[in-house]
Amino acid sequence: MVDNSVKGKTAVYGVIGCPIEHTFSPAIHNTMAKTLNKDMIYEAFRVEKDNLESAIKGAYSLGIKGLNVTVPHKVEVMKCLCDIDKRAKVIGAVNTLKYTENGYVGYNTDIIGVYYAIKNKGFDVKGKTVLLLGAGGAGNACGVMAADKGAKMLYIANRTVSKADKLAESIRAEYPEIKTLSIDDIYDIPNVDIVLNATVIGFGENKGLSPIKDTGFYKNKGVEMVFDAIYSPWETQLLKDCRKEGITGINGFDMLVYQAVAAEEIWFDEEIDPQLTEKARKELSDFYRENN
Repeated sequence: MVDNSVKGKTAVYGVIGCPIEHTFSPAIHNTMAKTLNKDMIYEAFRVEKDNLESAIKGAYSLGIKGLNVTVPHKVEVMKCLCDIDKRAKVIGAVNTLKYTENGYVGYNTDIIGVYYAIKNKGFDVKGKTVLLLGAGGAGNACGVMAADKGAKMLYIANRTVSKADKLAESIRAEYPEIKTLSIDDIYDIPNVDIVLNATVIGFGENKGLSPIKDTGFYKNKGVEMVFDAIYSPWETQLLKDCRKEGITGINGFDMLVYQAVAAEEIWFDEEIDPQLTEKARKELSDFYRENN
């Protein structure tokens, strides 16, 4: 049977990272392409650290219309771009590139992804005390999201406090209510409404571990909800502990979908119908859970 679905005019998009074999992004974007009836194809590209600049130049020369960027390139890729969105500069990381006549422009849609992952489960950081675990990668986006959306107080806890200090400094000009501390000292915080985990504790070789070792923390601090940016495994030890304590836990899968939709809105210069997004999100979530 002849497959004529991909033609010479089909727009090419993709994601770069290393490793990249595990990524679910092609499934998300190719599903959205069918949902939106877009003539596009989305692929994953393994790019080593030393080849980042040449990969970006090559992608641009090939006319690849948009790229997502994942570990470990979200910061270094900023050096390869013709311009960077203001919010991405504050976050200090880029995860979305858009093709323009002058080169790729960088954006960060992780902040949108984590916001809607929480909001669509009925939670809001406005007026809340937020504890952010981790100050790199997704941590930057989570911290700026909490600041943007009106958290009353933001604690940034990281194993290396100087890294937490650096993130705090980048957003403190707009949002002064930030305190930094070692992740080992979170038990000294008086109260916490919302926890945002952006560490890798619970993923890969850290599977089965939690960044919060004392499960009494949740009730003692008055925690209402915990968000974990990890989605593989579907329920980390952190979220298992929350469930046992009667605390709502949200994993990172919806963040992955919502940040992808936000990237497509940037690429296509159009708003995507929220009902279409929710339809695709449910299909993708069901598929992922059945196959992983």
